[in-house]
Amino acid sequence: MEKKFGYEVEKLDDVYNEIVEAILNKPETQDYENSRIYFENVATRMNQWAIEIKDVKKKLEEKEPIADLTADNRPA
Repeated sequence: MEKKFGYEVEKLDDVYNEIVEAILNKPETQDYENSRIYFENVATRMNQWAIEIKDVKKKLEEKEPIADLTADNRPA
């Protein structure tokens, strides 16, 4: 049975592209007002990225539940 991860890959690609775009659009000038606006916008977007990544993690865990990782090394 093959697992489909299209939604998760799409969401992570969107987040990655937005992060790269934010890095590339960083203001080069020493203008305080432009820098302030840029960092306020990036901080807001970072909150949204965290929510989207948490959503992807939840969906992945639903598809593939975490196995029991306890060791079965009881004393003899």
